[in-house]
Amino acid sequence: MGVFRGLAEIRARLIGSRLQRELEEGRTVSFSELADQLFKINGLSEEVSREILEPLLRSSALFIEDGPGCWQIPSRLPSLTSFLPDTTFAVVDIETTGGRPPQHRITEIAAVKVRAGEIGEEFHSLVSPMREIPWNVVRLTGITDEMVAQQPGVRDVLPAFLDFVDGCVFVGHGATFDHLFIHYFAREVLEREFDPAVLCTFKLAQRLLPSLGRYNLGELSTFLGIGEDDRHRALGDARVTAEVLLRFLMMLQVSGLQGIEKVFSFQEPPPPEEEPALVEGILLTPADIGALPSCRGVFRLLDAAGETVYATKAGDIQRAVKEIFYPKNKSAARFAEKLRAVHRVEALPSESELGMSIEAVRSMRDSRIRNGHPLGGTQNFLKIEVVRKYPRVMAAGRFLPDGSAYYGPFRKQAQLRDLLEVILRLFPLRLAPERGEEAKKEEKDKRPLPDVSPKLYGRMVEALQDFLEGRLRRRGEQELAALLERAWDGKGPSPENIRRLITRLRHFTKTHGLSGPSVEHRNLLIVEPGETRLERVCYFVRRGFLVEEMRFLRDSPPGDELADRIRAVYFEEAAEEEKPDKESMEEASVIAAWFRRELMDGFVLEINPDAEPEQLRDLILQSLKDPLAAGTVIAV
Repeated sequence: MGVFRGLAEIRARLIGSRLQRELEEGRTVSFSELADQLFKINGLSEEVSREILEPLLRSSALFIEDGPGCWQIPSRLPSLTSFLPDTTFAVVDIETTGGRPPQHRITEIAAVKVRAGEIGEEFHSLVSPMREIPWNVVRLTGITDEMVAQQPGVRDVLPAFLDFVDGCVFVGHGATFDHLFIHYFAREVLEREFDPAVLCTFKLAQRLLPSLGRYNLGELSTFLGIGEDDRHRALGDARVTAEVLLRFLMMLQVSGLQGIEKVFSFQEPPPPEEEPALVEGILLTPADIGALPSCRGVFRLLDAAGETVYATKAGDIQRAVKEIFYPKNKSAARFAEKLRAVHRVEALPSESELGMSIEAVRSMRDSRIRNGHPLGGTQNFLKIEVVRKYPRVMAAGRFLPDGSAYYGPFRKQAQLRDLLEVILRLFPLRLAPERGEEAKKEEKDKRPLPDVSPKLYGRMVEALQDFLEGRLRRRGEQELAALLERAWDGKGPSPENIRRLITRLRHFTKTHGLSGPSVEHRNLLIVEPGETRLERVCYFVRRGFLVEEMRFLRDSPPGDELADRIRAVYFEEAAEEEKPDKESMEEASVIAAWFRRELMDGFVLEINPDAEPEQLRDLILQSLKDPLAAGTVIAV
């Protein structure tokens, strides 16, 4: 048990006047009692309380250790009303439709002000995202399309929010996420910069409670004895995070931190005891690496002749290059040893995830060294051989120009495997022949299939594609169930199980983002940012293959040239299909993966063959002027 000694009246004030008599007689105060009184953390064990308190007390000038586990209490106890009295914190939380802007949007925004140890004013608003909210997000937050349909959009809500938090320290639990959305829409929609000082309670929790292990808001609030209030809603989470912040500020004060700048520094992890050293024999200098941009993009490591030794993409070019040449382990050091011929680094910044990925594929083709990054990214496709009399369904390792319908790519093989399993249980479709041990297992477990006519088989395949491409509504599902009962002819799942499997298939298609035609069958005009926010790149995609690119400044697009290019690529007879080469296949896979993963930074036009080139041009010009067009797919 810890011993806290000092003036009896101070100790009595600390743990309650009822204990004053015991204190005067030499009673000790436990770590758990001190944690309760200082930080309002009730119910912690003595061991855990000691684990939290001792590092804080040891680093503090307020508490003096005069023996093992024995500390003197100061004559004046710390109070949050006097800690950072001139700093106002705005504790912010947002709910969104997904992981990143602009393709995903804010659905709810809230902020709670904290100053001098007190929780004050609140801001809260639902926000219309002007797009559908994914079902899994609805299940998490409870915010439905109906709830936000009549709410103001981000253009209307954000000005009042920015005024509310103006001059405050921006606080969030995982603050980078909330700040990213608000910064993006403030800049793009309002043309207003938003770069406040940011404090993250998740980072503080990792520093102040290193043994806790899990730091999500639910676990943390339970540990700190904070009642949850409307979890996964913006205002409820902001209130809980504000309570977390108050306890952390007291901990920081007890530890002796002075000034808000010290608090900002404290939230970052301490530097390692021994910094990695620059690999010996490398021609690059620390100054060369330090001059690289800290932004996302592609970098090439070039030799003296300008040939590419190694290339890849990175979220932070400078950090990625530094991690190569300042290796942290033996494996990284062995890789760095292969790069002794590197003479300089060429950085190619990119404001677009798609542009970065395409440039990376092109740069990696010429690289002498590969380091585990496959060209074209993840290659897990669901394939339906629609060109056959009896189309087969299967998993495919890559996208081929063989006339089949491909769906994906899936991030994980397990996702594809689960989807394929449901399809094969529901539809009496033929499998492609497998090889090796899998073939033996398949032969052993081969399903008895009913004798289905080519016409009925074709209707099943069409229905499956309609389902995967989001064209089959609930009434169509009833017709599908009747169709499958006919096809199985009593030799497959019962009518009840058919309906259950249809529900499960619907769940999988929503979970894995399968909506709209398979990517490689689309004619698309993709307009994405270029190397800077002021530049745009128009990618002309014909039946999934990138056939042309066009770069221009966002504020001065070449209208007539755009119309001419559109006509030549999509509408003239000369725009015939050519057999794609390996390079085209790689880029098509990149586009398919990008489209499925919702990484859009610009906008996409799906081209209807009945549209006019001038109509498409005008729509592009109009969308370039509208910041809320970013992240959307526009059907023409």
